Amino acid sequence: MSLSTRIVRKDAKERRERLITAAVDLFGREGFDVPLEKIACLAGVSRMTLYRNFPNRETIIAAVQQVHLERVQELVAQWADRDDAFLLAINMMAEKTLNSGGFEKLLASRNSTEAHTEVFVSGVTSILSEPLERAKAAGLVRKDFDISLVGMVILMLSGGALTRTNGDRPVLDMALDLLTTGLAPRSKPARD
Repeated sequence: MSLSTRIVRKDAKERRERLITAAVDLFGREGFDVPLEKIACLAGVSRMTLYRNFPNRETIIAAVQQVHLERVQELVAQWADRDDAFLLAINMMAEKTLNSGGFEKLLASRNSTEAHTEVFVSGVTSILSEPLERAKAAGLVRKDFDISLVGMVILMLSGGALTRTNGDRPVLDMALDLLTTGLAPRSKPARD
């Protein structure tokens, strides 16, 4: 491979990374329906470069969701020795959903069956399955809680925290406390 070919490939990779970074930023602030030309502009590339790297909206959404999945995976790996890693991860994802206005965006597209949504949910399920089992074994989460409900849990936390604060205590923390009470194993009622 010639030096000029390596330089071109390096430049192409850098442009692609700038596009993904711009898309993460804009999708987070404005939603998935942001004009793709705006992503190209923020990345400092032409529309042609954008479409060469991402032929349609679905492909760039998939790349952005991969960035988010990698971040969740990194954090879960950092919490590998913690029994509450599952709870920390869903709290982090709920906070990210809330801060990006993702709750409202998800509500607007709740009937969507787009492939990127299924891939993201599948990725989250894969990443959080083992931490969920650890949390169950530690008695932090009910044995009958199914990993397929994790998306609903994140939305419940995000929706419950739309108010942001309640006095000095962040509402997201309160919502997580309520949720963990509901997820906690049930004690058997005392019999008379």
